[in-house]
Amino acid sequence: MKKKWKIILFSFSGVIILLVILGATYINNVGYNNVKLMYKLNTTEVSIVQMDEEGQYLGLRMNSNQILKDRMEREGWQFKQQEGAAFFFKKDNKEAIISTEIWNSNFVLYRVDNNVVNIADNQVQ
Repeated sequence: MKKKWKIILFSFSGVIILLVILGATYINNVGYNNVKLMYKLNTTEVSIVQMDEEGQYLGLRMNSNQILKDRMEREGWQFKQQEGAAFFFKKDNKEAIISTEIWNSNFVLYRVDNNVVNIADNQVQ
């Protein structure tokens, strides 16, 4: 009877250790800061967050194209066209090109060429 409990305890401990290793590997692969951004997107009303100062943003994948168009319109940019994963906007004599990339099944990565506009939500960052 004692041996059976030792096997169960050892197996349970092994599963816990394996889960911790898998979680640490995922965080290491994705990046701790990016995991925080994904958590923020999933737990708040924010739909797009800034990843870095070079014009990369992370957003929820659901309705991502429409969210981008609405965000740019709110900033005064007019949608011109879409070519593949690139969206072209115009404001005065300036042009903004925003490319999108599916980052994983739930998120989309936005890249704003020349960082001409901040598309992040203006809510608490």
